[in-house]
Amino acid sequence: MLRTLLLSLVLFVSATGFATELQPDRNEDAYYLPNGNLGLVSDRDGEAYDPVSAFPEGGGESVVGNSNITASHGNIVYHFANEQNRDLFLADPLKYEPTYGGWCAWAMSNEAYAPIHPPLVTIHGNRAHYFISRGAKRRFDRDLVDREQVADDYWKSESGEEPRL
Repeated sequence: MLRTLLLSLVLFVSATGFATELQPDRNEDAYYLPNGNLGLVSDRDGEAYDPVSAFPEGGGESVVGNSNITASHGNIVYHFANEQNRDLFLADPLKYEPTYGGWCAWAMSNEAYAPIHPPLVTIHGNRAHYFISRGAKRRFDRDLVDREQVADDYWKSESGEEPRL
């Protein structure tokens, strides 16, 4: 109930033009650091998930990473379930990083910010879209191509980054 209320508030705030408290300040890594310098952290359990595990070559299901198996990209530290996934990440970190820096893809497609729960993920090509709730994932997936374009445009306007392909 609380998560539904939070998402509704984020979307209302986005639709009405008010700034959200979740929106990061514009500084060097703020767009990737909703949880300090630890990447892919769940808003539900506080665990750091393995960014490779959601992809077919990493097992195809998001799993919690091991805090003893880590790698960094930029100033962000990721945890991995095993050394093989860490090595895959190090070979191509841009492929495995969350598409919108660890923020919910549905919220991003509504020009807003919301945290994520990494088991709720859609892999589209080489892109990992994470979500705050099953409903957010379902709505995004229903119109994936159009939602992805809107989210990409908003992410670029906020972060200055080109969309990942």
